Amino acid sequence: MNRISIKLATFFLAIVLVSTTLSFIAVSLLSRQVANEIALDQRELAQAIEDLHDKTTLSLDEIAKIMSTSTYTVSHVSFVHPDSIDSDNLLRIQVDPAAQQRRSRLHGTTTLLRLGESYITIALHPHQSVLNIMASRLWSSIVLYVAIASALILVLTNRVVHPVLQLTKATQRVSKGDFAVQIETHRDDEIGQLTINFNQMVRQLREIEYLRKDFISNVSHEIKTPLASIQGFAKLLQLEGLSEDERAEYTAVIATEADRLSHLSATMLRLSKLESLNSIDDQAVIALDEQVRRSIVVLEPQWNAKCVHFNIDLEEAQVSGNEELLQQVWLNLLGNAIKFSPQGGHVDVGLQPKEDLVEVTIRDYGIGIHEDDLPRVFEKFFQVDRAHSGSGSGLGLSLVRRIIELHGGDVRVESKPGNGASFTTTLPTILSQGVFHEHAH
Repeated sequence: MNRISIKLATFFLAIVLVSTTLSFIAVSLLSRQVANEIALDQRELAQAIEDLHDKTTLSLDEIAKIMSTSTYTVSHVSFVHPDSIDSDNLLRIQVDPAAQQRRSRLHGTTTLLRLGESYITIALHPHQSVLNIMASRLWSSIVLYVAIASALILVLTNRVVHPVLQLTKATQRVSKGDFAVQIETHRDDEIGQLTINFNQMVRQLREIEYLRKDFISNVSHEIKTPLASIQGFAKLLQLEGLSEDERAEYTAVIATEADRLSHLSATMLRLSKLESLNSIDDQAVIALDEQVRRSIVVLEPQWNAKCVHFNIDLEEAQVSGNEELLQQVWLNLLGNAIKFSPQGGHVDVGLQPKEDLVEVTIRDYGIGIHEDDLPRVFEKFFQVDRAHSGSGSGLGLSLVRRIIELHGGDVRVESKPGNGASFTTTLPTILSQGVFHEHAH
Protein backbone atom coordinates (compact mmCIF):
# COMPACT_ATOMS: atom_id res chain seq x y z
CA MET A 1 0.00 0.00 0.00
CA ASN A 2 1.43 3.39 -0.98
CA ARG A 3 1.83 6.38 1.30
CA ILE A 4 -1.21 8.27 0.00
CA SER A 5 -3.44 5.27 0.65
CA ILE A 6 -1.96 4.86 4.12
CA LYS A 7 -2.47 8.54 4.87
CA LEU A 8 -6.05 8.54 3.63
CA ALA A 9 -6.90 5.34 5.49
CA THR A 10 -5.20 6.59 8.66
CA PHE A 11 -6.90 9.95 8.47
CA PHE A 12 -10.41 8.60 7.96
CA LEU A 13 -9.83 5.92 10.59
CA ALA A 14 -8.71 8.66 12.97
CA ILE A 15 -11.88 10.63 12.24
CA VAL A 16 -14.03 7.57 12.92
CA LEU A 17 -12.14 6.67 16.09
CA VAL A 18 -12.12 10.22 17.44
CA SER A 19 -15.80 10.76 16.64
CA THR A 20 -16.75 7.40 18.11
CA THR A 21 -14.65 7.94 21.23
CA LEU A 22 -16.02 11.42 21.80
CA SER A 23 -19.54 10.20 21.21
CA PHE A 24 -19.06 7.27 23.57
CA ILE A 25 -17.61 9.51 26.28
CA ALA A 26 -20.35 12.06 25.78
CA VAL A 27 -23.08 9.42 25.87
CA SER A 28 -21.62 7.77 28.96
CA LEU A 29 -21.26 11.02 30.84
CA LEU A 30 -24.56 12.38 29.65
CA SER A 31 -26.48 9.17 30.40
CA ARG A 32 -25.13 9.17 33.95
CA GLN A 33 -25.97 12.86 34.25
CA VAL A 34 -29.48 12.35 32.87
CA ALA A 35 -30.07 9.39 35.18
CA ASN A 36 -28.94 11.46 38.16
CA GLU A 37 -31.16 14.33 37.08
CA ILE A 38 -34.15 11.98 36.76
CA ALA A 39 -33.54 10.60 40.25
CA LEU A 40 -33.19 14.13 41.67
CA ASP A 41 -36.32 15.37 39.88
CA GLN A 42 -38.33 12.43 41.17
CA ARG A 43 -37.10 12.98 44.73
CA GLU A 44 -38.08 16.66 44.54
CA LEU A 45 -41.43 15.67 43.06
CA ALA A 46 -41.96 13.15 45.88
CA GLN A 47 -41.19 15.87 48.46
CA ALA A 48 -43.72 18.15 46.80
CA ILE A 49 -46.37 15.42 46.81
CA GLU A 50 -45.68 14.69 50.43
CA ASP A 51 -46.05 18.39 51.35
CA LEU A 52 -49.24 18.63 49.31
CA HIS A 53 -50.66 15.57 51.03
CA ASP A 54 -49.85 16.97 54.49
CA LYS A 55 -51.15 20.52 53.87
CA THR A 56 -54.26 19.82 51.79
CA THR A 57 -57.29 17.58 51.88
CA LEU A 58 -56.77 16.42 48.30
CA SER A 59 -57.02 12.73 47.70
CA LEU A 60 -53.99 10.80 46.46
CA ASP A 61 -55.63 10.31 43.03
CA GLU A 62 -56.14 14.07 42.74
CA ILE A 63 -52.60 14.75 43.87
CA ALA A 64 -51.27 12.18 41.38
CA LYS A 65 -53.25 13.84 38.58
CA ILE A 66 -52.06 17.32 39.54
CA MET A 67 -48.38 16.35 39.88
CA SER A 68 -48.13 14.34 36.66
CA THR A 69 -46.11 16.15 33.92
CA SER A 70 -45.18 15.55 30.29
CA THR A 71 -42.01 13.93 31.55
CA TYR A 72 -43.11 12.04 34.66
CA THR A 73 -46.15 9.91 35.38
CA VAL A 74 -47.44 9.98 38.99
CA SER A 75 -49.71 7.10 39.96
CA HIS A 76 -51.59 6.16 43.15
CA VAL A 77 -51.39 2.49 44.12
CA SER A 78 -52.99 1.09 47.21
CA PHE A 79 -50.76 -1.98 47.42
CA VAL A 80 -47.20 -2.76 46.41
CA HIS A 81 -46.42 -6.39 45.86
CA PRO A 82 -43.20 -7.38 47.60
CA ASP A 83 -41.94 -9.01 44.39
CA SER A 84 -42.12 -5.67 42.52
CA ILE A 85 -39.47 -4.01 44.70
CA ASP A 86 -36.05 -5.30 45.73
CA SER A 87 -35.29 -6.16 49.37
CA ASP A 88 -32.90 -3.21 49.90
CA ASN A 89 -35.54 -0.66 48.86
CA LEU A 90 -38.17 -2.53 50.86
CA LEU A 91 -36.02 -2.04 53.97
CA ARG A 92 -35.24 1.57 53.10
CA ILE A 93 -38.91 2.44 52.58
CA GLN A 94 -39.57 1.46 56.17
CA VAL A 95 -37.21 4.27 57.24
CA ASP A 96 -37.44 6.70 54.29
CA PRO A 97 -40.92 7.31 52.89
CA ALA A 98 -39.44 7.80 49.40
CA ALA A 99 -37.37 4.97 47.96
CA GLN A 100 -35.94 4.79 44.44
CA GLN A 101 -35.41 1.71 42.32
CA ARG A 102 -33.53 1.64 39.00
CA ARG A 103 -35.74 0.09 36.32
CA SER A 104 -33.28 0.01 33.40
CA ARG A 105 -30.58 2.11 31.72
CA LEU A 106 -33.15 3.18 29.16
CA HIS A 107 -36.03 4.08 31.53
CA GLY A 108 -33.99 5.42 34.45
CA THR A 109 -35.31 5.10 38.04
CA THR A 110 -38.75 4.79 39.59
CA THR A 111 -39.51 6.48 42.91
CA LEU A 112 -41.89 4.83 45.37
CA LEU A 113 -43.44 7.17 47.98
CA ARG A 114 -45.22 5.66 51.00
CA LEU A 115 -48.05 7.77 52.39
CA GLY A 116 -49.66 5.88 55.22
CA GLU A 117 -50.97 2.65 53.86
CA SER A 118 -50.92 3.89 50.26
CA TYR A 119 -48.14 4.43 47.78
CA ILE A 120 -47.33 6.88 45.03
CA THR A 121 -45.08 5.81 42.10
CA ILE A 122 -43.14 8.36 40.09
CA ALA A 123 -41.63 7.19 36.78
CA LEU A 124 -40.77 8.51 33.34
CA HIS A 125 -43.75 8.95 31.06
CA PRO A 126 -44.12 5.96 28.67
CA HIS A 127 -43.20 8.09 25.64
CA GLN A 128 -40.10 9.41 27.43
CA SER A 129 -36.78 7.62 27.99
CA VAL A 130 -33.23 8.41 28.94
CA LEU A 131 -32.36 8.02 25.24
CA ASN A 132 -34.89 10.65 24.16
CA ILE A 133 -33.67 13.12 26.73
CA MET A 134 -30.05 12.46 25.73
CA ALA A 135 -30.85 12.78 22.01
CA SER A 136 -32.40 16.21 22.53
CA ARG A 137 -29.30 17.31 24.40
CA LEU A 138 -26.81 15.56 22.07
CA TRP A 139 -28.23 17.12 18.93
CA SER A 140 -25.98 20.16 19.12
CA SER A 141 -22.99 17.93 19.88
CA ILE A 142 -23.75 15.70 16.90
CA VAL A 143 -23.97 18.76 14.66
CA LEU A 144 -20.61 19.89 16.05
CA TYR A 145 -19.03 16.47 15.41
CA VAL A 146 -20.29 16.48 11.82
CA ALA A 147 -18.97 20.00 11.29
CA ILE A 148 -15.53 19.08 12.67
CA ALA A 149 -15.37 15.89 10.58
CA SER A 150 -16.44 17.78 7.45
CA ALA A 151 -13.82 20.44 8.06
CA LEU A 152 -11.11 17.83 8.52
CA ILE A 153 -12.18 16.03 5.34
CA LEU A 154 -12.16 19.32 3.41
CA VAL A 155 -8.67 20.10 4.68
CA LEU A 156 -7.44 16.64 3.67
CA THR A 157 -9.13 16.85 0.27
CA ASN A 158 -7.62 20.26 -0.38
CA ARG A 159 -4.20 19.00 0.68
CA VAL A 160 -4.45 16.12 -1.79
CA VAL A 161 -6.20 17.96 -4.65
CA HIS A 162 -4.26 21.25 -4.56
CA PRO A 163 -0.92 19.81 -5.80
CA VAL A 164 -2.80 17.80 -8.42
CA LEU A 165 -4.39 21.02 -9.68
CA GLN A 166 -0.94 22.63 -9.71
CA LEU A 167 0.38 19.73 -11.78
CA THR A 168 -2.58 20.03 -14.16
CA LYS A 169 -1.95 23.75 -14.75
CA ALA A 170 1.78 23.15 -15.14
CA THR A 171 1.14 20.34 -17.64
CA GLN A 172 -1.05 22.68 -19.68
CA ARG A 173 1.77 25.23 -19.76
CA VAL A 174 4.26 22.57 -20.86
CA SER A 175 1.90 21.41 -23.61
CA LYS A 176 2.03 24.99 -24.97
CA GLY A 177 5.82 24.94 -25.08
CA ASP A 178 6.61 26.62 -21.76
CA PHE A 179 9.48 24.57 -20.33
CA ALA A 180 10.43 27.10 -17.64
CA VAL A 181 7.69 25.95 -15.26
CA GLN A 182 8.76 24.38 -11.95
CA ILE A 183 6.55 23.35 -9.01
CA GLU A 184 7.79 23.78 -5.46
CA THR A 185 7.07 20.88 -3.12
CA HIS A 186 8.07 19.77 0.38
CA ARG A 187 6.03 16.56 0.42
CA ASP A 188 7.66 13.15 0.78
CA ASP A 189 4.72 11.03 -0.40
CA GLU A 190 3.74 9.85 -3.88
CA ILE A 191 2.43 13.27 -4.93
CA GLY A 192 5.71 14.84 -3.82
CA GLN A 193 7.65 12.24 -5.81
CA LEU A 194 5.39 12.86 -8.82
CA THR A 195 6.09 16.60 -8.56
CA ILE A 196 9.85 15.99 -8.35
CA ASN A 197 9.69 13.72 -11.42
CA PHE A 198 7.59 16.32 -13.25
CA ASN A 199 10.16 19.04 -12.52
CA GLN A 200 12.96 16.76 -13.71
CA MET A 201 11.02 15.91 -16.87
CA VAL A 202 10.46 19.61 -17.65
CA ARG A 203 14.16 20.36 -17.12
CA GLN A 204 15.08 17.55 -19.51
CA LEU A 205 12.54 18.79 -22.05
CA ARG A 206 14.02 22.27 -21.74
CA GLU A 207 17.50 20.87 -22.38
CA ILE A 208 16.23 18.81 -25.32
CA GLU A 209 14.51 21.87 -26.77
CA TYR A 210 17.70 23.87 -26.41
CA LEU A 211 19.75 21.10 -28.03
CA ARG A 212 17.17 20.77 -30.82
CA LYS A 213 17.34 24.47 -31.67
CA ASP A 214 21.11 24.44 -31.36
CA PHE A 215 21.30 21.30 -33.51
CA ILE A 216 19.15 22.83 -36.25
CA SER A 217 21.20 26.01 -36.16
CA ASN A 218 24.49 24.12 -36.37
CA VAL A 219 23.30 21.74 -39.07
CA SER A 220 22.10 24.68 -41.14
CA HIS A 221 25.45 26.37 -40.71
CA GLU A 222 27.51 23.25 -41.48
CA ILE A 223 25.52 22.44 -44.63
CA LYS A 224 25.36 26.04 -45.80
CA THR A 225 29.14 26.41 -46.22
CA PRO A 226 29.82 23.43 -48.53
CA LEU A 227 26.62 24.09 -50.46
CA ALA A 228 27.71 27.65 -51.08
CA SER A 229 31.10 26.43 -52.29
CA ILE A 230 29.54 23.85 -54.59
CA GLN A 231 27.11 26.42 -55.96
CA GLY A 232 29.83 29.03 -56.52
CA PHE A 233 32.29 26.75 -58.25
CA ALA A 234 29.52 25.14 -60.31
CA LYS A 235 28.68 28.62 -61.69
CA LEU A 236 32.35 29.21 -62.43
CA LEU A 237 32.43 25.99 -64.44
CA GLN A 238 29.67 27.42 -66.62
CA LEU A 239 31.89 30.29 -67.71
CA GLU A 240 33.47 30.10 -71.15
CA GLY A 241 37.16 30.28 -71.73
CA LEU A 242 38.24 28.27 -68.68
CA SER A 243 41.55 26.50 -68.94
CA GLU A 244 41.85 22.80 -68.23
CA ASP A 245 43.78 23.51 -65.02
CA GLU A 246 41.06 25.89 -63.77
CA ARG A 247 38.32 23.46 -64.66
CA ALA A 248 40.16 20.63 -62.85
CA GLU A 249 40.69 22.86 -59.80
CA TYR A 250 37.03 23.87 -59.59
CA THR A 251 35.90 20.27 -60.11
CA ALA A 252 38.20 19.10 -57.32
CA VAL A 253 36.77 21.70 -54.93
CA ILE A 254 33.21 20.60 -55.76
CA ALA A 255 34.17 16.95 -55.21
CA THR A 256 35.81 17.80 -51.87
CA GLU A 257 32.80 19.75 -50.63
CA ALA A 258 30.45 16.98 -51.81
CA ASP A 259 32.54 14.46 -49.85
CA ARG A 260 32.32 16.76 -46.84
CA LEU A 261 28.53 16.88 -47.11
CA SER A 262 28.36 13.12 -47.55
CA HIS A 263 30.56 12.56 -44.49
CA LEU A 264 28.52 15.05 -42.44
CA SER A 265 25.19 13.44 -43.32
CA ALA A 266 26.54 9.92 -42.71
CA THR A 267 27.93 10.94 -39.32
CA MET A 268 24.67 12.65 -38.36
CA LEU A 269 22.65 9.59 -39.32
CA ARG A 270 24.97 7.28 -37.38
CA LEU A 271 24.86 9.50 -34.29
CA SER A 272 21.08 9.78 -34.51
CA LYS A 273 20.77 6.00 -34.74
CA LEU A 274 23.09 5.48 -31.76
CA GLU A 275 21.19 8.01 -29.63
CA SER A 276 17.99 6.06 -30.19
CA LEU A 277 19.55 2.84 -28.90
CA ASN A 278 19.56 1.68 -25.29
CA SER A 279 21.98 -1.19 -25.79
CA ILE A 280 24.39 -2.60 -28.34
CA ASP A 281 23.52 -5.66 -30.40
CA ASP A 282 25.97 -7.85 -32.33
CA GLN A 283 28.58 -7.91 -29.57
CA ALA A 284 31.68 -10.03 -29.61
CA VAL A 285 34.81 -10.53 -27.52
CA ILE A 286 37.43 -8.06 -28.76
CA ALA A 287 41.17 -8.00 -28.09
CA LEU A 288 41.28 -4.30 -27.36
CA ASP A 289 45.07 -3.90 -27.58
CA GLU A 290 45.11 -5.43 -31.07
CA GLN A 291 42.21 -3.23 -32.18
CA VAL A 292 43.96 -0.03 -31.03
CA ARG A 293 47.14 -1.17 -32.78
CA ARG A 294 45.24 -1.83 -36.05
CA SER A 295 43.67 1.62 -35.82
CA ILE A 296 47.14 3.19 -35.68
CA VAL A 297 48.15 1.21 -38.80
CA VAL A 298 44.99 2.33 -40.65
CA LEU A 299 45.91 5.97 -39.98
CA GLU A 300 49.48 5.57 -41.23
CA PRO A 301 49.03 7.94 -44.20
CA GLN A 302 48.05 10.75 -41.81
CA TRP A 303 50.75 10.36 -39.17
CA ASN A 304 53.40 9.53 -41.76
CA ALA A 305 52.65 12.77 -43.64
CA LYS A 306 53.29 14.80 -40.45
CA CYS A 307 56.13 12.59 -39.22
CA VAL A 308 54.25 11.97 -35.99
CA HIS A 309 55.90 9.43 -33.64
CA PHE A 310 53.87 7.07 -31.42
CA ASN A 311 54.84 5.97 -27.91
CA ILE A 312 52.76 2.82 -27.42
CA ASP A 313 52.29 0.95 -24.14
CA LEU A 314 49.50 -1.62 -24.56
CA GLU A 315 48.72 -4.38 -22.08
CA GLU A 316 46.57 -7.25 -23.27
CA ALA A 317 42.88 -6.87 -22.47
CA GLN A 318 39.59 -8.13 -23.79
CA VAL A 319 36.20 -6.43 -23.82
CA SER A 320 32.75 -7.33 -25.07
CA GLY A 321 31.35 -4.93 -27.66
CA ASN A 322 30.63 -4.05 -31.24
CA GLU A 323 33.93 -4.20 -33.12
CA GLU A 324 32.99 -1.70 -35.84
CA LEU A 325 31.75 0.93 -33.35
CA LEU A 326 34.76 0.63 -31.04
CA GLN A 327 37.07 0.85 -34.08
CA GLN A 328 35.34 4.16 -34.89
CA VAL A 329 36.18 5.42 -31.37
CA TRP A 330 39.94 4.80 -31.74
CA LEU A 331 40.03 6.17 -35.29
CA ASN A 332 38.37 9.41 -34.15
CA LEU A 333 40.53 9.88 -31.05
CA LEU A 334 43.78 8.93 -32.83
CA GLY A 335 42.84 11.04 -35.85
CA ASN A 336 42.30 14.10 -33.65
CA ALA A 337 45.61 13.48 -31.86
CA ILE A 338 47.45 13.31 -35.20
CA LYS A 339 45.57 16.30 -36.59
CA PHE A 340 46.48 18.62 -33.72
CA SER A 341 50.04 17.41 -33.20
CA PRO A 342 52.78 19.65 -34.56
CA GLN A 343 54.97 18.53 -37.46
CA GLY A 344 57.35 15.89 -36.13
CA GLY A 345 55.45 15.66 -32.84
CA HIS A 346 54.57 12.54 -30.91
CA VAL A 347 51.45 10.86 -29.50
CA ASP A 348 51.24 8.62 -26.41
CA VAL A 349 48.89 5.63 -26.56
CA GLY A 350 48.40 3.54 -23.42
CA LEU A 351 46.15 0.65 -22.41
CA GLN A 352 46.04 -0.58 -18.83
CA PRO A 353 43.57 -3.01 -17.14
CA LYS A 354 42.38 -1.90 -13.69
CA GLU A 355 40.40 -4.53 -11.76
CA ASP A 356 37.19 -4.91 -13.80
CA LEU A 357 37.91 -1.98 -16.13
CA VAL A 358 40.32 -1.32 -18.95
CA GLU A 359 41.65 2.20 -19.47
CA VAL A 360 42.81 3.56 -22.84
CA THR A 361 44.65 6.90 -22.89
CA ILE A 362 45.52 8.84 -26.06
CA ARG A 363 47.57 11.98 -25.54
CA ASP A 364 48.89 14.55 -27.99
CA TYR A 365 51.26 17.47 -27.38
CA GLY A 366 49.61 20.07 -29.59
CA ILE A 367 48.12 23.47 -28.78
CA GLY A 368 45.63 22.01 -26.25
CA ILE A 369 42.11 23.11 -25.30
CA HIS A 370 41.15 26.20 -23.36
CA GLU A 371 39.71 25.52 -19.90
CA ASP A 372 36.38 27.20 -20.78
CA ASP A 373 35.94 24.86 -23.76
CA LEU A 374 36.60 21.58 -21.91
CA PRO A 375 33.00 21.05 -20.66
CA ARG A 376 31.69 21.37 -24.22
CA VAL A 377 34.11 19.30 -26.28
CA PHE A 378 31.64 16.38 -26.49
CA GLU A 379 28.71 18.55 -27.62
CA LYS A 380 27.41 18.16 -31.16
CA PHE A 381 28.99 20.54 -33.68
CA PHE A 382 31.11 22.20 -31.00
CA GLN A 383 34.54 23.09 -32.32
CA VAL A 384 37.26 24.69 -30.28
CA ASP A 385 39.54 27.26 -31.88
CA ARG A 386 42.17 24.70 -32.76
CA ALA A 387 39.62 22.71 -34.80
CA HIS A 388 39.11 25.55 -37.23
CA SER A 389 42.31 24.63 -38.92
CA GLY A 390 40.73 21.47 -40.17
CA SER A 391 37.56 20.36 -41.93
CA GLY A 392 35.89 18.55 -39.06
CA SER A 393 32.15 18.73 -38.43
CA GLY A 394 32.28 18.75 -34.64
CA LEU A 395 30.43 15.43 -34.42
CA GLY A 396 33.37 13.06 -33.91
CA LEU A 397 33.68 13.40 -30.14
CA SER A 398 29.87 13.28 -29.70
CA LEU A 399 29.96 9.99 -31.59
CA VAL A 400 32.81 8.73 -29.40
CA ARG A 401 31.01 9.54 -26.17
CA ARG A 402 27.76 7.89 -27.29
CA ILE A 403 29.51 4.68 -28.41
CA ILE A 404 31.42 4.44 -25.13
CA GLU A 405 28.24 5.08 -23.10
CA LEU A 406 26.42 2.28 -24.96
CA HIS A 407 29.28 -0.05 -24.01
CA GLY A 408 28.90 0.88 -20.33
CA GLY A 409 32.06 2.97 -20.23
CA ASP A 410 33.14 6.57 -19.84
CA VAL A 411 35.36 9.06 -21.65
CA ARG A 412 36.98 12.19 -20.23
CA VAL A 413 39.45 14.81 -21.36
CA GLU A 414 42.24 16.74 -19.68
CA SER A 415 44.02 19.59 -21.32
CA LYS A 416 45.84 22.89 -20.88
CA PRO A 417 46.49 25.44 -23.61
CA GLY A 418 49.87 24.79 -25.18
CA ASN A 419 50.29 21.43 -23.48
CA GLY A 420 48.19 19.15 -25.68
CA ALA A 421 45.12 17.08 -24.74
CA SER A 422 44.67 13.69 -23.10
CA PHE A 423 41.52 11.59 -23.76
CA THR A 424 40.99 8.70 -21.33
CA THR A 425 38.42 6.01 -22.10
CA THR A 426 37.31 3.30 -19.65
CA LEU A 427 35.43 0.13 -20.62
CA PRO A 428 34.34 -2.97 -18.68
CA THR A 429 36.93 -5.69 -19.21
CA ILE A 430 36.47 -9.43 -19.70
CA LEU A 431 39.99 -10.70 -19.36
CA SER A 432 43.28 -9.00 -18.55
CA GLN A 433 46.61 -10.78 -18.85
CA GLY A 434 50.13 -10.31 -20.04
CA VAL A 435 52.01 -7.14 -20.86
CA PHE A 436 52.98 -5.74 -24.24
CA HIS A 437 55.36 -2.84 -24.65
CA GLU A 438 56.58 -1.35 -27.88
CA HIS A 439 57.94 1.85 -29.25
CA ALA A 440 57.06 2.66 -32.85
CA HIS A 441 56.78 5.49 -35.26
